This record gives sequence, C-alpha cells and structure tokens, in this order.
Amino acid sequence: MKRCYNAPRRPCWIVHRGEPGQGTGGLANLLLNSYQERLIQNRLQEEQEKEDGALEEEEEDDDYDDRDQQKEWEPTPEEKALLREEFISQMHQRFLDGKDKDFNYREVDENPDYDNLDIVNRDAEDKYFDDDDDEEEEEEEENMTE
Repeated sequence: MKRCYNAPRRPCWIVHRGEPGQGTGGLANLLLNSYQERLIQNRLQEEQEKEDGALEEEEEDDDYDDRDQQKEWEPTPEEKALLREEFISQMHQRFLDGKDKDFNYREVDENPDYDNLDIVNRDAEDKYFDDDDDEEEEEEEENMTE
C-alpha cells in the first residue's frame, strides 16, 4: 500500500494490484478500490459544481454589463430609420418564406381570386402550345416509322 494526500491534506491509502508481496486482493482490495473511486467521483463532482457556479457568476456579470450598456446607448434618428427598415425587410422575407405562424397561407394559396390573371393566362397559353407541339411530334414519329 502507498500513502498519498488528497487536496485538503487528508491521508488516503492506495492499493495497487500486482505489487510484490500482495496477493490478488480479494474483498478488502475491492472495498478499498470502491471507496477510492467514490472519493474521486465526489471530488470531481465538487469541482464541477464550483466551475458551474463560476460560469453562472460570469454570465450574471455579463447580463449586468449588457443592461448598463443598453441604458447608455440611444440610437440616432438615422440609426432608428435603418433599424426599422431592416426589421421590416426581415419580417417581409419571413412572411414570404411562410414562417408567419399567425397567417393562414393555405387560404390565400387555394383562393383563385388572388391569382394573377396575366400569369394564369400565360400558363394556359403555354399549356395549349405545348400540347400542340406534342401532337406534332407524335405525327412526325408516326410518319417516320411508316
């Protein structure tokens, strides 16, 4: 067995397997190892809690700093106009992307009253002429096979 000291200078005993003069260990060795593992786990948990507490304190300090900066900073009229324009642009794009949860997009998509008639007419013409092209291609294929 070897003697060691942990952080607060309390002695602990470490039993290493395979040291000369010792057997395979048995129950005493198992109990000592289990106890040592528990001590290490507790120590690691305490250190983790200390680190977490330090991080929380830093975050709280950052929050106070942010609040102080927000109180001190007042945008100029030009900055306000720019920020308003940016906000409107982002909200417009969000609406177009379909991310506005308070709006029923399906109601607008399925309502023919909102369709652009120029586009609808152009689509109908394109379909008509595409059908004519398909018929002409079929006639040409039939003539070539005969």
